[in-house]
Parts: sequence; C-alpha cells; structure tokens
Amino acid sequence: MEKLFVFSLNKIKQAMVLSVALTATFSLSGCGESSSSEQGEQFGGSPQTPPTTPTQFNQKALLESVANNVILPTYKLFADNTVSLSAAISGYCDAQRASSNDTASWKTQSQQQWQDAMVTWQMAEMMQIGPLLENNSNLRNKIYSWPNTSSCAVDQDVVLSEQADYDIATRTVSRKGLDALEYLLFNDTLDHSCTSFGSEPVGWDARTDEQKVQARCAYAEKVAADLTIQAQVLLNAWEGDDNSGYKNIFINAGEPGNAFTDAQAAVNDISDAMFYIDSATKDAKLAAPLGIIANDCGLSVCPENVESPYAQHSLQNITANIKALNLLFKGGESSDAVGFDDYLVDVGDSDTALQMTADLTQALEYAQSLQNTLTHLLENNPDSARTLHGEVKDVTDKMKADFIQSLSLELPATSAGDND
Repeated sequence: MEKLFVFSLNKIKQAMVLSVALTATFSLSGCGESSSSEQGEQFGGSPQTPPTTPTQFNQKALLESVANNVILPTYKLFADNTVSLSAAISGYCDAQRASSNDTASWKTQSQQQWQDAMVTWQMAEMMQIGPLLENNSNLRNKIYSWPNTSSCAVDQDVVLSEQADYDIATRTVSRKGLDALEYLLFNDTLDHSCTSFGSEPVGWDARTDEQKVQARCAYAEKVAADLTIQAQVLLNAWEGDDNSGYKNIFINAGEPGNAFTDAQAAVNDISDAMFYIDSATKDAKLAAPLGIIANDCGLSVCPENVESPYAQHSLQNITANIKALNLLFKGGESSDAVGFDDYLVDVGDSDTALQMTADLTQALEYAQSLQNTLTHLLENNPDSARTLHGEVKDVTDKMKADFIQSLSLELPATSAGDND
C-alpha cells in the first residue's frame, strides 16, 4: 500500500474530511467517544443569553494588534526560515556531490532548519486568513498540503525533476512543500514507496544508493527553492506596496469601499482561523491517532496516523498550534496588546476571558512538558496523549460556547455539532 505522510483519508471507515483550507475538519459522527462540546444553543443545549452590557470596544484596535503583533511577524519569520532552510539544503547537496566529510553535519543542519521552519508554519496554520484561503487555499497548500500528502508522488518527481522541461510550479501540491521536504530529509529508506502497478519512478531500482541519495537531495533543493518563493508571495500579499496589501484591507475593515462590511466581520475571520485548534489540532492530530475517532486502525490507538511520521515532529506541531492560538487570543505577547480577552471583558464576560486564559496556559504548559515523540507516547503511554487531547478540548469547548456567544461571532460549520 502506498505510504502516506499521514493516514490515507480514503481508507477511514467513515467520511473523514480535513479541508486543507482554514475550515479543516473530520466529518465523522457516532464513532467512539465524542471529541466535541455539546454546550450552547447550536449543540442542542440550552441557549445562553448574550451579555447585555453596552460595549464601546475598539474592534479595529484588535485587528491592528493581531495583524501587527501576531500574523505579520509570523509570516516574516517563516520567510526567513525558508531562506535558511534552502541554504542549508544546498550546502548538504554540495557536500554530498563532493563526498565531503561534512555531509552528515550539513544533513543535520538541514533537518534542524526544517524543524525551525515547521514550528513557525504550524503557528501560521492558525492564521489562515485572506490570501491563505483564496483559490481553495492554493497558496497554503503549496506551502503545506497536509493531509493531502503522498510519498509516492514525491518519489515520482525526484526522477521527473531531472528532465530539462520540469517545472515544479506546475506540479500538484502533494509533490512539494514542507511535507515533501520532511520525506526527503528524514526518510532514510532509499526504496521508492510506490506499489501500484506502473506508478513506480522509472529506473529507480537500477540506481546505486549514492545515486538515489543525490537524486533526492537535488529534488529537495528544488522544493526548498519553491518554498522560499511561496513564503515571499504570502508575505507580499499581506504587506503589499503603497498600502495595497491585505493588511490594509484587514485593519480598515468597514471603511467605505472595504471588502469587509464592518470590523466585526474581520474579527470573525480571526475567530474562524482560531478554530483550526478544534478541527485540525484536537481532532486530526490527536483524536484520530488516539482512536477517539475512526482511523486506519479502526477505533484503536494508531501511531501510523500521526501528522509528522518521518521527522517525528507531531508534538512540536501541536505545541506551536496552541502557542499561536494563545497569541491570537491575547493579540500578541505584550501586556498592552489588544486581544479577544479584552473584548470579552468589555462585553461583560470576564469569566470566559479568565477561563480561556487559564485553559490555554495549562494546555501549552502540558504540551511543552511532554517528553519523547507523540508516536512514542501512543505506543507506550497513551494516557498522556489523551490528557493532552483533554486539555485542548477544554479550550475548544469554551470557544464553541461562551466565546462565540458573548462576542456574537459565528461558529464555523466545520466545528458545529459532534462532527469529529
């Protein structure tokens, strides 16, 4: 069976759909323990009365704080990460071609640069707003297409990329991006992973190990170079020239001629992005491999279904997701940043502000305290992974109820009900 970076969606018992756009989720019901909240009117519970305290909250201040303190710094750091990653991979490939004694050192450096870039991107995954959602999330998928990933597709393009007319820009997303680089940099098995008749890369089995290693590295150079381009495209889309970037549209929401009818609509876009923590982090990255929802192993613990199997980077990814959510909630790291916590206090729901702050802190601290990899925990101490799932669920339960109701926000359709 063709190896996948993550579990194969077409094999899961019920329809498990994680959209690669912001509204990613698994559409499963009635499969083992529920991973969702059943609070609030939209869950069939008792409706809660929104606070009636008059608010003069400056929503545009929140938009500016999130854009300037959270989103743009993350995108800028990621662009820098990709440049460093591309340089390290080029150094690694040069060392390989020269049979240098420094080859192992360059490979380690390339892997570390990939990890740095992935941590930053996992924060950006929580910030899928505007350009990252356009054209069915085309830009997002070029950078990171999980769960639409295929090691066989990467193996094929390792060979195809040697042709003079090869253009990585025209290739499908499962053949490039951070997920492709994970396979190329961390997978030490030199056999191709294609098993379907006729899908194997032509002539691969006849190559020597040295030729295979060099071919994969040469393709990694192309993938890394393309990644730097996409990261810059994202940054440019937000910054723009002469105030033409998406940031200008975002922070001026509600002004005459603006794409947003009012500032609340832009605030709701941030809220939608934050719900990645529910559909992707809680469900796809934790509940699925834990067997809380159906996976490739049925309803059993399934280490094969972790997000990052080759680099064993799944826990770091989850931790970065939580950290990013915390920053979005607070509007940044500074104590004077304007965030959703301030908005909640302003509408008279300081209890939710305090509880979400506490829950986010606890979830982040617990994730950071875990040792080993998620695969190791699933195999040897699944209760610790279940605890992490519970910590994240505490956050999402509050988000689905008091958070959206108090701020009159819309719950994303992918997070409504027990669709885990």
